[in-house]
Amino acid sequence: MKHKHRNKKVVVKLVLAGTAFLALAAVCVYTVFIRPNLTAETVIYMESQVQSGSLVQGIIESGSITLQESYIRYDLDINYSEDEEEDDEEEEASRYLQIEEVYAVQGQRMQEGDPLFKLSQDSIAAVRRKLQKAKSEAQLDLADARSEYSSQARSAKSTYSTSKAEADTASRTYETSVNRLQQEIELLYGDIQVLEAEINDYNEKLTDEDTLEEYSDLKYAYEKAEKKLEETDASSVAAYTANYSSFQSAKTAFEALDDTLQGYRDSIEENQEQILEKLEQINTSQSSLAQEEMTAQQTYDSAVLGGNLAGDIYGYTLDSLQDTVDEAQAAVDEAGELLEEFEAFVGDDGILYADGTGLVTDIAYEAGDKLMNTGVMLSYAARDAYTITIDVSEEDISYIKVGDTVDIICNAYPDETYEGTVAAVTTSADSGYSSTVNYPVTIQVEGDTGKLYGGMTADITFVTDSVEDVLYISAKAVVTAEDGSTGVYVKNSEGEMELKPVETGFSNGSEVEITSGLSERDTVYIASTVSAGQNEESLKQSGSGRTDGNAGSVPEGEESGLQGFPAGMEAPGSNSLGNSPQGGAPDFSGPGMP
Repeated sequence: MKHKHRNKKVVVKLVLAGTAFLALAAVCVYTVFIRPNLTAETVIYMESQVQSGSLVQGIIESGSITLQESYIRYDLDINYSEDEEEDDEEEEASRYLQIEEVYAVQGQRMQEGDPLFKLSQDSIAAVRRKLQKAKSEAQLDLADARSEYSSQARSAKSTYSTSKAEADTASRTYETSVNRLQQEIELLYGDIQVLEAEINDYNEKLTDEDTLEEYSDLKYAYEKAEKKLEETDASSVAAYTANYSSFQSAKTAFEALDDTLQGYRDSIEENQEQILEKLEQINTSQSSLAQEEMTAQQTYDSAVLGGNLAGDIYGYTLDSLQDTVDEAQAAVDEAGELLEEFEAFVGDDGILYADGTGLVTDIAYEAGDKLMNTGVMLSYAARDAYTITIDVSEEDISYIKVGDTVDIICNAYPDETYEGTVAAVTTSADSGYSSTVNYPVTIQVEGDTGKLYGGMTADITFVTDSVEDVLYISAKAVVTAEDGSTGVYVKNSEGEMELKPVETGFSNGSEVEITSGLSERDTVYIASTVSAGQNEESLKQSGSGRTDGNAGSVPEGEESGLQGFPAGMEAPGSNSLGNSPQGGAPDFSGPGMP
C-alpha cells in the first residue's frame, strides 16, 4: 500500500512539472513570436484606375420633388335658368352636360391631345338648343328695342320741331309788334325786361336736369314709402312706426321740392300778370294795335317755354331709348359668345382633349356625372412644373443666384443626371428651432421629367468650379514629398511597387487632375497602413478599390518605420491633396463626373 501511494505522488509531481513546462513554453512563444506581431504594421495596396472626364467642384444639398399642379377646367356657366320653373325633363336636361366616359387615369403620363372625357351627345344637343333659343330671344328683344327707339325718336322729334316752329313764329310776330310799339312803350320796356328775365330764371330752374331728376327720385321714394306703409301690418307697431317715419320723411322731402317748383310757377304767373298789367297800362293809351302786340308777346313767351321743354324731353327720350338698345345688344353678344364657347368646348365629337402634357394627379368626375358647376375637371403636373426646395446654409448661400444651372440625381435613378435651374432664392433666413441659419432655394427641374414623381428625393449639386476632358485619379492615391513633389504607386516590370512622379492640377476634394505622368486606364495603387489585428476585409469595408495580391508585403530597401514609403514621402492618409478643394468652395460636390 505504501508503494502504491508513493507511486501516485510521483505521477502527480510529473504532471505538475509538465504543466509548468508547457506554461513556460507558451510564455516564451508569446513573448518572442506573438507579441511582436500584435503591434506590427503592414501596408495594403488597393488598385485604382486613371479615368478621363470632367471634375466638378460644388455644393451638394438634398430635397424632394414637389409638383405644381395645372388644371383643365369647365368654365361654361350654362346653368343660367336657375330662377326659371322647369316644366319637363327636356328643360331640366338642357341645363347640364353629362359625362359619358372617362378616359383619363390618375397617375397617367398625359400627352397633349390625349382624350380625357367623352360627353353625352344627347346632353350636348339639349344644351345647344337651349343656348340657340336664348340667342334668338335676345335678338328679338334687340329688334323690339331698336323699333321702339325709332318710333319714340320720331315722335319726340316731331313734338320738338312743332314747338320750335311755334316759337319761331311767335318770335317774328313779337319783333314786328315791338318795332311798332317801341316808341310808345319806351318808359315801360325796362320794367318788362326785368320781369321777363325773372321769368326766364324761373323757367331755367323749372327745366334744370338735376332738379327734374331729384323731383323724379323724391316722387318715386314717396310713392314707394306710401305703398310700403299701406302694406304694413298695423298690428306690428315697430314695423308700422318705422315705415310711417320713412313715409313722412319721403313725403316731406317731396312736398318741399314740389312747393319750391310751384313757387317758381307762381312767380312766373305773378311776373306775367305784372307784364300784363303794364301792357294794360300801355293799352289804355294806345290803339288796338298795341293790344295785338301784347298778345304776340304772350304767345312768344309760351312758345319759347314749350320749345325749351320739348327739346329737353327729346334729349332725355333718346338717351333712355339708347340705353335700352345697348342693353339688348349686350344680351345678344353675351348669348352669342356663350354659344361659341360651348361649341369650342364640346368640339366636333364631344370629346375633351388634353391641352398640355404632364402627370395626372386628380380626376374630379366619373362616368355619368353632370357638369353642374364651373370648376376643375382634372388636375395634372406639367412637365415644367417640377420643383425642389432645399435649405442652403449661410456659409454657402453667397455661391448661389437665380438662373444658375444645377445637376440633379434622384435616388430612384442614381445613374441619370437631370438638369435644373435656380428659380428663386429666399432672402429671409429660416432657422426654425435650430441654431443653424438656412435659406430656402427653389430649383426648377428642366428637360424630360416623364420618369419623375412627386416626393422623390434627390441630390442637387451647385457647380462652383469645373474642368472638362481631363485625366484624374482618386486623391488618396497621390503622395506628397517634403519638397512638394508628387507621385503615385505603380507596379514595375517585376511586379514590385515603386513611386512614379506625376504632376497634378485641379482637385474637387476626392479626385485630382493628372496633368502629366499617367495615361487613361493606367492602374495606380492606394497604400494604406494596416495595424496588427486589422484584416484585409475590414480594410475593404472602410476604403475603396481592391487590394493587391502582395498585400502585407513591404518593398525591399524601404524603411520599415515608413511602411513602404521612401524617405521624404508622407504616409497614406496624410497627403494634402484632396483635403481642401481648389477655389475655396465650402463643400465638395461628390465624385467627379466622367
